[in-house]
Amino acid sequence: MNLNLVRFTLFILFFIVGCDSFRGDQEKEVILDKNKVLKDFKSKFSAIIPDESIVTISAIKDSPIKGLKEGVILFKTMNETQQLSFFISNDGRYIIFQPQVYDFSGPTRNPDLMNSINYNGVPSTNDRSDSIRIVEYSDFQCPACKYGANIVARLKSEYGDKITFYFKHYPLSFHKWADDAAYFTSCINEKLGATNFWKAHDLIFANQEKLSEQSFNENINQIFTAKVKFDYNSCLNSESKYSKFVESSIEEGVSLGVRSTPTFIVEGHIIPGADYKKIKDAIDTFIEN
Repeated sequence: MNLNLVRFTLFILFFIVGCDSFRGDQEKEVILDKNKVLKDFKSKFSAIIPDESIVTISAIKDSPIKGLKEGVILFKTMNETQQLSFFISNDGRYIIFQPQVYDFSGPTRNPDLMNSINYNGVPSTNDRSDSIRIVEYSDFQCPACKYGANIVARLKSEYGDKITFYFKHYPLSFHKWADDAAYFTSCINEKLGATNFWKAHDLIFANQEKLSEQSFNENINQIFTAKVKFDYNSCLNSESKYSKFVESSIEEGVSLGVRSTPTFIVEGHIIPGADYKKIKDAIDTFIEN
């Protein structure tokens, strides 16, 4: 079943059933059990769950809005993973699907969110501890991420070591060679260092339209042979070693509220999309404060 139909059906069912299964008898905040929420979701909305899918739920955490927590429901099949974000009231009584949140107060730091990110094995542009940290969740096959890569280059040129970019893999299920690119570049970062990772990063995005699932290795050879001096061949066919690393990056992104690529997190302030102005505004705000 198409996720758009899932969303529409949930919208209708929400008003029909009133989400009774999420109600609590107490007015005060309760500790929400994600397994209980998932059980209630499956019971109430079983008719619109995609066929032959495994349904799981991310950790439920505090949302940016007081009185609401947030989470993501995942529908996993053999071919793809779809996700449905939600807000749920602290008392468990009300649930809202696919919320869009706009913060009129401007960029704000969220050190807890930044500290929850796993930076082990993640390529970065420098190692300065006093710089503004920017984490990007990206997909090498995503056209918007190619534009995002240009924004990263522009901001690096403008701010230098005042900012540090971290690259986190978030290959989308319908991008057929994005996984291969994620495994390949993860290997380069681990074996050959961050400097060579960023060279590979730039080359892949610059030649995005020349890559395909059927001939990924051949395409990489054609692109890299005359451009780099490091031994990239040793990192082809790296799925077995790096699939768990990439999958953990995706799961982390989902838990943080990443729903599309690219998504930039500037000192805990989440910015969906390749929006140069919003990223720059956040950097300037945090440099001044």
